[in-house]
Amino acid sequence: MKKFLIHQFNKNAIPAMTAMVVFATRGGILPPNVSPLGASGFTTKKFIWFFLGIVAFDFLRGGFYPGVLLTYLGFAAYPLSGCLAGNSLRRQAVFLPLASLLFFLLSNLGVWWFWYPQTWAGLVLCYTMALPFYRNTFLSDLGFFAVIAGIRHVSIAVQKCRTKELAIV
Repeated sequence: MKKFLIHQFNKNAIPAMTAMVVFATRGGILPPNVSPLGASGFTTKKFIWFFLGIVAFDFLRGGFYPGVLLTYLGFAAYPLSGCLAGNSLRRQAVFLPLASLLFFLLSNLGVWWFWYPQTWAGLVLCYTMALPFYRNTFLSDLGFFAVIAGIRHVSIAVQKCRTKELAIV
């Protein structure tokens, strides 16, 4: 029973801690569009918890607005891209920036549709005004992904060491 509980804790500890950090950092303690949300979505295998966390936070903070469905569609780009990338670092290096770009394009399409003139000039203005936010999103996705991947790598290495120690004893 003890081994089962330790296994369950180890199996769920990192996703649970990641979810708590993501939830806490969406409260405005970081600069605009700097968040571990994209990177955690990219690395998650528990899609439902990723989306439930976003919806719960938006519900508690009054984050629903016209165009939010396009933003959620942009959020969906992260776990879908993460699935396509798999565990290959090369593919992750391609798909994570692609997910950031898709999020930028989709979320700002909703902003343009509801708050800017429905013209070519309005579309160009909307995306131009959003570029500083995209920079923050892109850099935070890369930075937080490096942290999450590093923690995951260390966790796997520690688990392998524990397995070897148990085999020796």
